[in-house]
Amino acid sequence: MLLAAAALSLRRAVAVTAAAVDPVAYLSKVSAPSYHVADVWAAYARPPNWDDIVKAAPDTWEVLPKALDKAYRNPCWTDETGRFRCAPYFQIIGVSKCGTTDLYGRLKRHPDLADGAKGPHFWDECPYPPKGACTAPPNGDFDGYVNLFEKGATQIKANPLAIVGEASSNTYTGVYTFVRGLARLKTNITLAQLIHAAQPYQRQIIIMRDPVARYYSAFHYYRRKPSEPFEGPDKFHERVERDIKNWKSCVARHSQHECVKRYEPQQLVKGMYAEFVGAWAAVFPAEQLLFLRTEDYKAAPREHLQAVMKFLGMRDLSDTETDGLMRLRRFNAQSEKYPRMWPRSRKLLEEFYRPFNEKLAQLMGGDSRFLWADTAAKAAAQYADAATAAQVA
Repeated sequence: MLLAAAALSLRRAVAVTAAAVDPVAYLSKVSAPSYHVADVWAAYARPPNWDDIVKAAPDTWEVLPKALDKAYRNPCWTDETGRFRCAPYFQIIGVSKCGTTDLYGRLKRHPDLADGAKGPHFWDECPYPPKGACTAPPNGDFDGYVNLFEKGATQIKANPLAIVGEASSNTYTGVYTFVRGLARLKTNITLAQLIHAAQPYQRQIIIMRDPVARYYSAFHYYRRKPSEPFEGPDKFHERVERDIKNWKSCVARHSQHECVKRYEPQQLVKGMYAEFVGAWAAVFPAEQLLFLRTEDYKAAPREHLQAVMKFLGMRDLSDTETDGLMRLRRFNAQSEKYPRMWPRSRKLLEEFYRPFNEKLAQLMGGDSRFLWADTAAKAAAQYADAATAAQVA
């Protein structure tokens, strides 16, 4: 009886907490682009560390033009050989295991989104100097990266209102760690500074999930092959304790920022969303950064897709077109298959991420949705229901 009463009390608390989070209220702040990419490119002023930026990836400026063609919404130009080329108008830069694949998969069904690239990870993984094809064949350089959008460029040529984009989910959190390879091995600039220097007009989309759930999803996604069974909650708990211990050990020896930059333990660090906001906000205007919450996207996908289209300056879809997007199956959705983590594992992670979530909520204008209190309450109620069911059985 006591367990049943506790479960009922928790369910009521969940209802109150969930009601306090309106999944679409924060979307009212989303604005459409107020500029043309060609004008931003023409007016770009080189920052004081320009030489360091160029030195980090000089092949970038061997390809980029002096001026963009204003006849197109997307950044496009005709090179010296007469080839029509385009670079991405936007990126979904993170975060991995937060719904980037699903968001990009639905967006690409829009008639005005030309063929782009999902997950090339060029900016963080393809080193300079190039060491092979990487994800940008044939040479793994910036020329090869732009070639990834060659099909999209052909479509844009026929539809000047179309845009092209890409989605590499490690870009946001790898901002201090990677700059065309490991940053600490060669440069002090950030990935955000390099991307802004190359594409100052670009619009960035970041979608973030309850860091506890993201960490758990990553644990299963990156540890197993499709043919292998999922690890049990005991193995996960061991990983939680080990990763938190290693993190605290790093902070004791170095600064917190240095440990974030070292990116270890990687999956634990990726959930420290607040630690990366500053690097992107330092170079990109607020108008060009869109922060979304996975749980709200899942609760109200139609409204979120409409907000993203507005952010990208894309035309509104008809009800019929939008209904078609809503009928698509979720892309890369696997979390429902995972065994449930132990309550004490969740508690450890909730306590670990609390200060980072509090900082993020403040950076997001005091928006309490980024505390993820609703998901914590929901998980607690599920544990209580499971305990009640076990007692009854």
